[in-house]
Amino acid sequence: MTTWDSPPESAWGHFEWRRRNLLTAIRTEGGEWTTGRVKQLYRRHVPGHIYRHNIRRDLAHLHAKGHLDRHDSRSRRYYTLSSEGAAV
Repeated sequence: MTTWDSPPESAWGHFEWRRRNLLTAIRTEGGEWTTGRVKQLYRRHVPGHIYRHNIRRDLAHLHAKGHLDRHDSRSRRYYTLSSEGAAV
């Protein structure tokens, strides 16, 4: 299990740390995850400002790895935990 404490110093390690913690939060809280919901989560736990562009990239990365399912409608895009249940 990961925690939001002590982000790594390197930028690459920070990306992976952030995505691991995001996936843990999605598994714990469930439901639909939009960029806005992730932004609220990051405001509470991630030092510094995270742009929406980077949040979309984090969600797309987790989707590409098989952890999340993407849902598109005319007005919004959101993600849910994959029905396949991919492991970390």
